[in-house]
Amino acid sequence: MLKVSRYEAVEVSIPSGSTLSKFFFPDLPNLTGRDGYPVSINSIVFFSSDATTLSPLSGSSLVTQTDMQKSYLTIYQGDLQVLYNIPVVSLNYVRAASTSTMPYVNEQPELMSLKNVSWTKSFISLSTPPGTTNRVYSIGVYYTVNY
Repeated sequence: MLKVSRYEAVEVSIPSGSTLSKFFFPDLPNLTGRDGYPVSINSIVFFSSDATTLSPLSGSSLVTQTDMQKSYLTIYQGDLQVLYNIPVVSLNYVRAASTSTMPYVNEQPELMSLKNVSWTKSFISLSTPPGTTNRVYSIGVYYTVNY
């Protein structure tokens, strides 16, 4: 079981009418480190519309299950691509009901203290453009900072 030190809710938007298939993270200053203290990312989880219907940050509707199932996460450290095309559903560990059709994992995925993430270079890609727009990916980032 992951011991939680800090947590930040994050969302990545799919703007209304978008035909793109790549969506970048916003600037996340709490998750980039400062004053010489790196932030260690311990786990990244995605929440499906099956588990929670609205984003805690904006109240926006979450991406559809169909779009989530064809989504992939890529993470950069500086200019180095360290995690490439991780299926988003493999980072979904919350199952809302036994009748759910959304894939999920039994344990929260843990990262090996991923440091110095370049969030604005990191992105979520879809194999084809999303079927529904004006929605967001709801993401949870568990992290530690040693001051």
